[in-house]
Amino acid sequence: MQIQVIDQQQADPQRLRAMFVVRSLRALDRLAPGILKLVGRFRDLNGPKGGVDHACTVEVALRDGSHFRAEARAEQILAALDSALGRLVRRIDAARKRQKSRRRTAVLAFDTA
Repeated sequence: MQIQVIDQQQADPQRLRAMFVVRSLRALDRLAPGILKLVGRFRDLNGPKGGVDHACTVEVALRDGSHFRAEARAEQILAALDSALGRLVRRIDAARKRQKSRRRTAVLAFDTA
C-alpha cells in the first residue's frame, strides 16, 4: 500500500504523517488488503484566523480499479481527518453493497430466462 500525505498548511509534517497513517490504518483495517494507494490532503482554509477552517481530503484507490474520495472540515486537523475517514468507509461500504445487489439481480435474471 502506497501512502502519501500532502500538507498545505506547513504544520509538523512528520507528526501529521504519523497520525494520518495510524488513524487511516485503524479506520480502513478490514479494507487494507484491497487498497493500492491512500492519499491525505490537509489545508488550513482561513489561515491563522481560526474557526472551522481545517479541511482534510482522503482519497483511496482499490485493487479492483475503483477510486473513492471524502472531504471533511473541522476546527481541529484530527477531527477533520476522523470525519473524512468515516465518510470514506461509508462510501466504500455502500458501493460494495450496491455491487453485490447488482450481481444478485443479474444472477436471478439469468436463472429466470
